[in-house]
Amino acid sequence: MKVLEIKNLSFYYGKNKILDNVSLVSKVGTITAILAPNGTGKTTLFHNILGMHKPLGGSISIGGKNILALPPPLRASYVAYVPQEWVSPFNYSVLDVVMMGLTHTMGVFGAPKLEDKNKALELMEEIGIAHLKDKGINELSGGQRQMALLGRALLQDCPLLLLDEPTSHLDLKNQALLFRQLKHQVSKKPLSVLINIHDPNLVSAYADEVFMLKDGKNFYNGEVREAISAENLSVLYGVDVAVGYIDERPFVRAF
Repeated sequence: MKVLEIKNLSFYYGKNKILDNVSLVSKVGTITAILAPNGTGKTTLFHNILGMHKPLGGSISIGGKNILALPPPLRASYVAYVPQEWVSPFNYSVLDVVMMGLTHTMGVFGAPKLEDKNKALELMEEIGIAHLKDKGINELSGGQRQMALLGRALLQDCPLLLLDEPTSHLDLKNQALLFRQLKHQVSKKPLSVLINIHDPNLVSAYADEVFMLKDGKNFYNGEVREAISAENLSVLYGVDVAVGYIDERPFVRAF
């Protein structure tokens, strides 16, 4: 079942076309990875989905709903976002940061209820950060902070979750912890995950589908085993690539 459907999306910065008739489908129960060279529209695509930019043309629907027509509070019921970096002006507790995922349900003068706190704590226990609930967000390691931001996004309980380069500051262990939790989440509830990422080996290990973007246009869409090929990656990145296999999953090396 489709969760996200983008049709013929185009976007300009001034006179510069960044996205050119981009189309994409992300299905329930899957992790879809976006692979593209730097500066070719990955983050801009996310900003269009989130309503931060207005596209020149095309459509974006989530669960069959035209996301571009929704006001921000209602849009927050359809799509959650984990940014690459988030700097908090205050040293909020991790519990408070996670509960921010419920802000759109509280209204202008609303405040968290006991049931909201219990829901947040239950989720934090599930993703392994309950022991951090009273720590300040600015006191965490990169991996801990990323899991806290993931908790905030998951508490929104949206059908679509966007993650923008979530592993860029994580070591091997924390990369594995993050992706294992994402795999767990898409297996237990009607969720689609869309990730901007640079590492094709992480894509190969954990993603289900791959969307390749080159010069702001669709380049290749498909399942991991088909998409992660020497031919596709060599053309996409403009570098010679060799692809081997580990447990029937592609393994990539540039040379």
